Amino acid sequence: MDNRLLVARQSATAGGLLDLVPGAAAAYSLRSLSKTYTDPVVTVRRSSDDDEGSFTATEVSDGTLSAFCGVGDGFVKQWWDQSGNARHATNTTPAQQPKICSSGTIVESEGKPAIQFETTDAAGNYIRLQTAAFSVAIPQPATCFIACNQLATDDRQTPVDGRVNQFMFATDFGTGVYSMAADPAVILDSTTPLQTGSSMFSALFDTSSSYMRLNGAGIASGTIGSYALDGITIGNIRGTPTPISGGYSWIGTIQELIVYPSDQTANRELIEGNIAWSYS
Repeated sequence: MDNRLLVARQSATAGGLLDLVPGAAAAYSLRSLSKTYTDPVVTVRRSSDDDEGSFTATEVSDGTLSAFCGVGDGFVKQWWDQSGNARHATNTTPAQQPKICSSGTIVESEGKPAIQFETTDAAGNYIRLQTAAFSVAIPQPATCFIACNQLATDDRQTPVDGRVNQFMFATDFGTGVYSMAADPAVILDSTTPLQTGSSMFSALFDTSSSYMRLNGAGIASGTIGSYALDGITIGNIRGTPTPISGGYSWIGTIQELIVYPSDQTANRELIEGNIAWSYS
């Protein structure tokens, strides 16, 4: 079910999202986020011979990537950062790379290319921006937006984590609701039951003024602590020194993650609407 249809969509004719709202700290997507962005969006390893290739957003959708994979699978080794900060998210461990091509067919969510992290809570697939990529940690406030599709309502799923086990969106442990946190002792739970289907999360991490939204509606607000963002793990909880293999994996797909090192409340509806326009 396309839950993102609940969001008021905004046309992207004026430019990509980063043209409309610049200044992202990191930006990962399978579409081009700026009219001026011409670099690849993903680097993919194919299953037949472990050869690797890098592909633009056009090449992901026009058959070039699927032709590269042949009748086999394709796994994401690097998700390129389109913000201009070169904070690319990578995984060099083949067994834990998420899938973008399955038996020669591009993985999709609502008819658009997507990256498949898990179908069951087992292998612990992820893509990670190493801590060292942040020469200076991003303090709060920070605003995050993520387009994803959840396939199961298991607890303890983490689509994105921003420091060791914290600063994240998550499905909280045993509560059956959506959560966010930036301090080991402070977790902000919503009252919204977990759901399957395509969704869009957005959140402001700003100590006592924090909030989380799901498909354009506020679902939690309050205090989440004051830790800074010092890395990004997509598809799993970060752990130390590497993501935990199983037990916290995102069961579903992810299409886009944008992180701004600022309070983007004033632009929130524009950003959410642009994402909904692109993926609904």
